[in-house]
Amino acid sequence: ERIESDLRIARDIHMSMVPSPFPDRPDLDLYASMTPAKEVGGDLYGYVLMDDKLYFALGDVSGKGVPASLFMAQATRLFRTLAAQGMMPAEIATRINDALSGEDNERGMFVTMFLGLLDLTSGHLDFCNAGHNPPVLIGDGTTEFIEMIPNAPIGLWPELEYEGEEIADITNRPLFVYTDGLNEAENNEKEQFSDEKLLEILQTTPFESCEKTIEMLREEVEKHREGAEPNDDLTMLCVKFIKENQ
Repeated sequence: ERIESDLRIARDIHMSMVPSPFPDRPDLDLYASMTPAKEVGGDLYGYVLMDDKLYFALGDVSGKGVPASLFMAQATRLFRTLAAQGMMPAEIATRINDALSGEDNERGMFVTMFLGLLDLTSGHLDFCNAGHNPPVLIGDGTTEFIEMIPNAPIGLWPELEYEGEEIADITNRPLFVYTDGLNEAENNEKEQFSDEKLLEILQTTPFESCEKTIEMLREEVEKHREGAEPNDDLTMLCVKFIKENQ
C-alpha cells in the first residue's frame, strides 16, 4: 500500500510538470496531452511563451517507470530554463545533451526530442529534431511528415553539436507532434496503429482545433487497442498559428 501511495504521489508530481492550461490568445491554438502507460512515465512536453515567441518541446525517454520519470524531469527543467534564455532549438538540444550525457548517466538513458520555436508574427518555425518521430504538418490536401536531419537522441554522447532546421511559414497549418506510443500502439494481435493510419486519419478528418484533433486520435488509439493494455506512454502536442485572410 505504501509503494502504491508513493507511486500515486509520483504520478501527481509527474503530471504537474507538464503545463496546463494553454495560452489564451486569438492567433495561437496550442494543446497537448500525456497518458502514461504505468503509474509514472518518461514522456514529456512543455512550452515557453515570451511575447511573440513560442518555444515548445515533446520528448520520449528510454524505458518506463520511475527512472524514466526522473530523467524526464531533468530534461523538462533544462528545456524551460534554456528556452527562457532565448536560445535557438539546436543550441537548447546541444546544452541539454551536454548536461544529461557523460559520467553521471551510468544507466545510458536517453531522450528523443522535438524542439520548436514558432514566431507568432510571421509563422516562421525553427526546429531541432533529436532522434524523434517526424511531426506531421497538416494542410489542405498536403498533409505530410516533415523530412528532417537525423540528429542523435539526447543523453548518449557528450559534446555533440545538434543541427537546426527551419520552415519559412506554417501559418494556418497545424503542426502535430507525438511520441511512438501513438503510431506503435498495439492491439491484442500485436498489430501497430502505424504511420500510415496516422497520416490517413489526419488527411481525411477536417481540422477543427488542436484539442479536438488530439482527443480524436486518442479515441482512435483506444479503438485500435481493442482493450489491450497500453504498451507505451502516449503523448501528443498540436500547435497552429492563426492569421486571418491568408
